[in-house]
Amino acid sequence: MRLASALAVVAACSGGGSGTSIDANEPSDTVVSVDAYVTVDDDGDGLADDVELQLARDYVPYLSLDPADGCPLSGLVARVRKHPADPTKILIVYSHLFERDCGLGGHVGDNEAFGIAIDPALPAPAGILAIKTASHQGTPCERISECSTCATDARDRCDIASGWPVLYASKGKHGQYATKDRCSLLGTCFDQCTLAAARTTPPIVNVGEPDHPLVTDLTAQGFITPELGWTEADLMNFDPWSAEDFGGAGNIAGDLEDPTFEPAPCL
Repeated sequence: MRLASALAVVAACSGGGSGTSIDANEPSDTVVSVDAYVTVDDDGDGLADDVELQLARDYVPYLSLDPADGCPLSGLVARVRKHPADPTKILIVYSHLFERDCGLGGHVGDNEAFGIAIDPALPAPAGILAIKTASHQGTPCERISECSTCATDARDRCDIASGWPVLYASKGKHGQYATKDRCSLLGTCFDQCTLAAARTTPPIVNVGEPDHPLVTDLTAQGFITPELGWTEADLMNFDPWSAEDFGGAGNIAGDLEDPTFEPAPCL
């Protein structure tokens, strides 16, 4: 354990590890160092668990869900770690969980993942460097999209709303897209994306690492609860690190470990 050499540190959540908090985004405008003094690191990745949760909240992009979406109830599980390509940067992979897919061929449970590369030396949104996602992964409808905010980067530029890079979720099917032009009706199994007037702010849970999970029950430790509007019995008490699929959707653990969702920092 060591003290930060230059940057101020916020341990925004009191007490021990913070993987079980289900509050919606509570952004902090204070810079957080990746070399923070590690108080509680139950997932064993060298970052304090409460700092991980604050980063996941602070740097989540502008989530744009179609205002006419018929099944918007959702939450985010996050895996936060030092970026494998640059340990001064942070990689956050989110799996966006919806209670239902209400598009064509709808089903109970829906998981769509995206990853972001951030520079914690810059407060959000400036510190969001890149976003990468794959809509409807593992199906004929899969489309990989990526964008960057870096000035000299050859990747597509991220769309910006209210100063924030945008992440789109398609209407009903919730396919995730890094830019709106990648969410075209043709070639995406008829996905439609809209830039919403207000960002969606679902609850966020830091689930830790595969070998040291912080959360193993998204009802007891997370947001899949009747109190938050969830009603599908098949999704209750779900372990995000299990080998089971999330209802009729895909595997959450597979999302969190998939290098597809690891955008590089600035190229």
